[in-house]
Amino acid sequence: MRIRSAATAAVAVLGLSVLSACGQTSPAEPGSTGTDGTGTAASSTGSSTAAPDPAADVKALAGVTATGPVDFKTAPKVELGPTPISTTTVQRKVLTPGTGPAATKQDTVRVRVQIYHGTSGKLLDDGFGKNRRDEGYRLGRADLIPGFTEGLVGAQKGSRVAFTIPPAKGFGDSGNAQLGVTATDTLVVIADVSDVHRGLTVLEGKGAASPKGLPTVEFPDGNAKAPKLTIPQGAAPAETQQATLIEGDGPVVEANQFITAHYHGALWKDGSVFDSSWNRGTPADFLIGAGQVIPGWDKVLVGKKVGSRVLIVIPPKDGYGEQGNPNGGITGTDTLVFVVDILDAY
Repeated sequence: MRIRSAATAAVAVLGLSVLSACGQTSPAEPGSTGTDGTGTAASSTGSSTAAPDPAADVKALAGVTATGPVDFKTAPKVELGPTPISTTTVQRKVLTPGTGPAATKQDTVRVRVQIYHGTSGKLLDDGFGKNRRDEGYRLGRADLIPGFTEGLVGAQKGSRVAFTIPPAKGFGDSGNAQLGVTATDTLVVIADVSDVHRGLTVLEGKGAASPKGLPTVEFPDGNAKAPKLTIPQGAAPAETQQATLIEGDGPVVEANQFITAHYHGALWKDGSVFDSSWNRGTPADFLIGAGQVIPGWDKVLVGKKVGSRVLIVIPPKDGYGEQGNPNGGITGTDTLVFVVDILDAY
């Protein structure tokens, strides 16, 4: 289910979003797919059937160079060498070594990337373009193109790496007509890695009691399992209410960042649960403070610290408005109750 408002549900495939699903998971559209790991990547990995040729693949990046400082400001001067570049497996080449732990699928990386068409050599996306900055990706997200994740696993902070994304690990048999990528085209990525870090997997501590008049929150099975919400008697608040039940000590969440979070959503009127990442067993990722989630989330979660648990009560005007969310059984008069554990911000 997606927590995004109907007005912002469509996200254009621009820039680095070519590597992610067309929209992030959010508490608004039950049954939809997204970054919570319940759906398929918008990239559609397809069923490309080219037989792997490891010997040929290893040579594919031999002519690729990228010179210049790895300062995350200066675009490298890239030479691809002979084209077409085509592989059936993900191939990676370290152009500039980094330091520190090597990234795993449990980690989040921040990168500036340049993406090239392996057949034509055309630059498809420039992460060093005007108003661009390094962007974060939790490598465990289910919406990322598999080849993008695989290419960054093993990367270190401060490194520059080149890697290929073959069709079977990219856009599959459907290709991507908007980018001019066919079912047989390999992508070549040059990535400057500015950060590698690991977010939280579960919060510590019991948490404070909810303020009077708000739902009570209990975690009878521990913080790794879904909470139990008890809705008080009486009318729901007319304005968005929030309480920090656990105060984190991590970085402050900023607008236009992604957060990784576990969340649990229920209706005030009867306590029925309409969505829960805890029940699915995996956290979700959301772009926050950018109008991509319901207003109540943007209003409350920007400014909170990573490691915090937040209780939010959201009336319709800060939720799904008069139209509600029929797919989730949410009407235009329903007040929503959320418990959100903020595990990371990037």
